Parts: sequence; C-alpha cells; structure tokens
Amino acid sequence: MRTTLVKQLATKSRVVKTGAIMSACLLLLTSCGAPSGDARPSDSNLITGINLLVSTFGANHPKLITWKTDALKAQLAKKLPVGIDTEAGWLLKWPNPGDGELSQVVVPWTLLAQYPNAPLPYFNHYKGGNLVPQATSTDLVTTIIKTEMQGDKYFGAVVDIRSSTVNPHWIIFTTVPYLPVTDNAYGFATVKDKKWTVVDFGTALVGCGTVPPSVLNEFGYHCP
Repeated sequence: MRTTLVKQLATKSRVVKTGAIMSACLLLLTSCGAPSGDARPSDSNLITGINLLVSTFGANHPKLITWKTDALKAQLAKKLPVGIDTEAGWLLKWPNPGDGELSQVVVPWTLLAQYPNAPLPYFNHYKGGNLVPQATSTDLVTTIIKTEMQGDKYFGAVVDIRSSTVNPHWIIFTTVPYLPVTDNAYGFATVKDKKWTVVDFGTALVGCGTVPPSVLNEFGYHCP
C-alpha cells in the first residue's frame, strides 16, 4: 500500500512539474516573443530609432536642423505619444511641441526591426495606376535616395510607388521625411538609357511640361 501511494505521489508531482514548465514556456513565448508587425514598438525602441535619425541627420544635413538638443532630450524623457503604423514607419505626433522640440517623427521599420502586416495608407494613396514589381521599386528607391536625398537613406521614406496604366513607362511616387524638416513631396520617373530616372520632383506643379497630361490626370494632378 505504501509503495503504491509513493508511486501515485511521484506521478502527481511529475504532472504538476510538467504543467508548470509548460505554463512558464507559454508565458515566456507570449511575453518575450517578437511583436506582431502592427504592434506598437516599445518606447525604448522608438527612442533609439529617433536618436539614430537625429544623429545621422545632423552629420549629413547640419544646416537643415530645426530642433534643439536639450529640448529634444527633455522631450524624449517624457512619455511618448501612442502613434500609428504607416507605410513609411511608425508615426509619432506631438499635439503641442515646445520650442526646439519635434512636432512629429516617422521611425522607419528598418530601425525597429519590425515590418507591418497592414499599415495605414496615411500619407498618400493614389487611386490610379498599378502596383510596381518589387525589383523595379527597389531600383527606383535607390535612385531617389541618391538623387533627391543626397544619398541619405534615413532622410525619408518612398511610398505609394505606382506605374501609369495610360503609359506604363511613367511612375509616380511620394516621399515622406522621417524628421519634420520639409514637407512631403512627390515625383515622376521614367526610363532613360535603360534605367529609371527621376524627371521632376517637388511639392506642387510637379511634372508640368515634362509628364504627359494623361498621366498627370490619372493620378489627380493638373497643370495651369
């Protein structure tokens, strides 16, 4: 009888231990696993990304800096806004920024080691045109960074790249600066010498005189 009771207790102990181990493993996976693509990044990850953007921008474009170091440091020491996930990155907006603080910042997904599953089309969303193949998109982004962002990949994001259905040799795109140093812009590219080339870029009246009117109309733009 005693031997049977000992065996039963030992079996029960193993079951309890196994259950505890499984519960601990489940807890570890759910609390420490990689966040889903659309989950809000942690404040520490966002701050690390912002600091890298700021330092890189300061090294490459010192004359365009609009913030003050001490004010920015104090701003990031406070609780960050919740923000939203966008195609360009995680967007943070401060409703009442102080002197020398950032009004908003877009932290690129590459700095967060996180990629969204269903980002919001927050910045622009052309109804016309077709999606561009990944290879073409990659080549075009490389060209835009080189020609329009002084080779600085952390200056801004290139989003909403679409080719014209009227004339597939034309592509439209939008750029979103990560830091609030300039407005969003858009541009047109076409093939020249067997490679994609940006022919016009800016914030207004882009493509007038260079892009076929039918292509401009397709994406909702008109020239005077």
